[in-house]
Amino acid sequence: MSSVILLRGINLGAKNKVDMKSLKSLFEEIGYENVQTYIQTGNVIVEQTVINVPAIEVALRESYGFEIPVVVRSKEEFDGIVQLPIFFREQVYVMFLTQEISVEQQEMLAGLIDDEFVVWKKRNVIISLSKSYHQTKFTNAFFERKLGIPSTARNKNTVNKILAKMS
Repeated sequence: MSSVILLRGINLGAKNKVDMKSLKSLFEEIGYENVQTYIQTGNVIVEQTVINVPAIEVALRESYGFEIPVVVRSKEEFDGIVQLPIFFREQVYVMFLTQEISVEQQEMLAGLIDDEFVVWKKRNVIISLSKSYHQTKFTNAFFERKLGIPSTARNKNTVNKILAKMS
C-alpha cells in the first residue's frame, strides 16, 4: 500500500531549493521502492506503509543542508479526507500536522477560525476558505503558530492528484 511523504517549506521562491530528481534518488538510496514525486512542493509517494520519519529527516538535512519537517499519510487517510463533505467545497486546503492535537487545541481553533473547518483524525485540519489562500490569515503559518506543531499545507487539487498517483 502507498504512503505519501509531505515535505514542509521547500522550493518556496528562492529559499530551500530541492531538485525533485535528486529527491527521488535520495529516497531510492535510503531504501524506498517505486518512488514518485509530484510537483515542486515536496510530495514523495512510495509503496511502503512503514516510514522512518527521523531517518528521512536526517537524510534530507545531510543532503540539502537545512531542516525539512516531514509528514506522512497513508492512502487510506487520503481516501478518508477526500470523502469528507467539506472537501467538496471551493478553496479547500488541508493542513497535515506532524502530531495529533488535543481536544483543548481543537476548541481553541473553533474560537479563532471564522471559516468552516474540520479536524480529522486529530492530525489533519481541512478548511474551506472564504478568501483566497494568499488573502486569508488561516494559512499553514497560522496553524503552526496557534498549535505549536509543524505542519504542511496542500490544496484540494494537489490532494486529489497525489491520491490518483497513489492508486
